[in-house]
This record gives sequence, C-alpha cells and structure tokens, in this order.
Amino acid sequence: MWILAVILHALYYFSPAYAANSLPVLFGGGKPIDFGRYCRDGRRVLGDGKTWRGFVVGLFFGYLMGLLWYFLSMSGPLSQTYYGIDFRMPDPFFGLYMGLGALLGDMLASFLKRRLGLERGQRLWGLDQLDFLIGAAVFAYLLAPTFPIWQSLVAIAVITPLFHLIGNFIGYKAGAKSVPW
Repeated sequence: MWILAVILHALYYFSPAYAANSLPVLFGGGKPIDFGRYCRDGRRVLGDGKTWRGFVVGLFFGYLMGLLWYFLSMSGPLSQTYYGIDFRMPDPFFGLYMGLGALLGDMLASFLKRRLGLERGQRLWGLDQLDFLIGAAVFAYLLAPTFPIWQSLVAIAVITPLFHLIGNFIGYKAGAKSVPW
C-alpha cells in the first residue's frame, strides 16, 4: 500500500505542473513569447509553440489546480498522513509556483532544442518528457514551504514519460498537435 500512496502523492503533488504544461496546447495560440525574434545563430529564440496566451492559460490552470488541492487539503481525506506521507498543501500559491516552474522549464527546453537545431515538434527523448517537471520541482523547492519526498520524485519521473506519450497521442488524434509525440 505504501507504493500506491507514493504514486498518488506524486500525481497529486505534480498535478498543477501537469495542468500548466498540457492545457496550453488546447487553449494556447496567438503571439509568440519570443515575438518572432532570432538568436545570433539564425534560429528562433523559442518558436511559435510558446505563446503569451498559452503561458497565461498554463499559469491559470496550474494555479487553479493547486488552489483546489489547497482547499481540499484543509479538511477531509487530503488533510491526513497516509503511510507516513503528508498530503496537506500548506500554501495557496503552490499551484502558481508549480505552474510557473513547469512553463519556464518547458521554455528552457525549447530554447535548448532550437540551439541544437531541432525544430518545433522534433523529439529530444528525456528532455521532452521531463523538462516541465524539473522546472516545477525547482520552483517548488525554492518557493513553496513543502517539497515532495524523494520517492514521489522517482515515481513521477517514471510515470510521466508514459503519460506524455499517451497525452500527446490523444492531442494528435484530436487535432491539437501536429505530431503524435
């Protein structure tokens, strides 16, 4: 049962990052964050996939998810400790921190991919699946009064690539993404 508690804690804890990273694909679009600018290497800074609307949508939904968990963790089953894992969310801005970290981690990955000569939609295994989680974890560590147990970090790093592949395939089939990865 302990492993199930770890997996549930990981999904619960990182759900604001998931929301911030995935929902801009559906509700994004518009003006690119890099305003169409190029670096000295002749490549776009970020590309058309990172937009202001997507950034705001991601922050909003990450914050909303975190706020939901915050209020639910003030009483009821989420206010408890299960198998030594504390599910309380002590900061109402936790989702905002996670969302901002997820979005900035994803933007950093886009910047690195452009520097490597990879265009929008091209894969870079590992970075594509974990960039937003690394950003979210760093921001949570720096800004939030709580941080997940190391077992949750391991669980989310294992679970996320599978979720990433399934989510991207669904987005591709729904017409929200141009490639199935």
